[in-house]
Amino acid sequence: MKKTAPKPKESRALLRFEVICHIKTLHQEGRPLAECVRAAASRPWPGENGQYFAARTLETWWYDYASKGYAGLAGKPARSDAGQSRYIDEETGLWILDAISKSPGVPFSVLYRLWDEHGRGLPSESTVRRFLKSKGYDTRSLKAGRLETGPTKAFEAPAPNDLWMVDFANGPTLRAADHKVVTTQLCVIVDDHSRLIAYGAYYANGDTAAFLDCLKQAVLRRGLPLKLYTDQGKPFVNHHARVVCANLGIRLLHAKPYHAWSKGKVERLIGTIQRDFELTLRLDGGHVHSLTELNTALSRWIAGAYHLRKHSSTGQTPHERFSSSHHPIRHIEEPDKIDALFYTRTERVVRKDGTVTLGKKLFEVPLALRALSIELRYDPILFDPVEVWHKDAFHGLARRCDLHLNSTLHHHHRGTNYAR
Repeated sequence: MKKTAPKPKESRALLRFEVICHIKTLHQEGRPLAECVRAAASRPWPGENGQYFAARTLETWWYDYASKGYAGLAGKPARSDAGQSRYIDEETGLWILDAISKSPGVPFSVLYRLWDEHGRGLPSESTVRRFLKSKGYDTRSLKAGRLETGPTKAFEAPAPNDLWMVDFANGPTLRAADHKVVTTQLCVIVDDHSRLIAYGAYYANGDTAAFLDCLKQAVLRRGLPLKLYTDQGKPFVNHHARVVCANLGIRLLHAKPYHAWSKGKVERLIGTIQRDFELTLRLDGGHVHSLTELNTALSRWIAGAYHLRKHSSTGQTPHERFSSSHHPIRHIEEPDKIDALFYTRTERVVRKDGTVTLGKKLFEVPLALRALSIELRYDPILFDPVEVWHKDAFHGLARRCDLHLNSTLHHHHRGTNYAR
């Protein structure tokens, strides 16, 4: 699948949404709105090397968001490279972070020299250092973060859906009825306050599409969280995931590098699933042979065992603690329209025959769009429906190309012309 860089308007809106979330958090603590706005104006955004904004500007963003939601934060067009690194694109940045994480004990200067010798084609060392610092990989943060077993303050969200945590883990390997081996990835979302599993399921791949499907199912079942906490993995640290969360009004937070203990609750939950549920699959009568059977069994275990078992930390069952709170739960306003909020967006140029390629499949779009750049919005798992957009205007749905039918029509037209 072709990757497209974040649009400047969306990058600008995401930054403003982050500021709004910060102001909202301060306001929920009982502080006056004016004081919250001044506090946000006194610090740089998005980080210490970021930009300062006037209190009046932040106040305008606040009321734009209150009246129009996330869509009201786009504002006027900015310069084409606003909010983006001019030297390090998203794919290169993720590669650098992954390479750094795999070699925590190796000095950066040594790693950079090795990358340079192998012809990685990276920007200058100082540019990469600035990029790493913006992601929390400076020397001071790394030294602090490597103390993974060191002391840290215990915390708990004050109410259900204040904070969710999500993570992936390797699932069981299945042997299908046709003896084909199927590997699985578990994705699970847990509510920090109650320890309730908002949703959990096994997928064929541990990617962004699986994460967003898990999030969608959790939102439909348990409402909207205020914050969602993840690690720095590729399924979570990408532009599309940020846009989806912003559209839902969810603040997406990422753990700092080497701070694995900050996700302890979701990791302990994964351990419970592996030591309890997954072990039962090895017993007589517990064998499953497909993802559907596996997820059906997991749903039964969550509802019939985990949610009804008293948690050692809270003294209540997850179901009791989640449902007994008087804190209001935010629900999606139009559940039947939620799919569009999760669609992947990909740009394509329409061929002269009115077709485009998506996911190694050929689709037909209106012939009026030939040779134009369009945006396809679609479910990344099902590829159905596939919406066609051009200059923010909807142009219908793309159709799977029927080559046999087109061939028949082609010969029919040829025969008609010949008869004339």
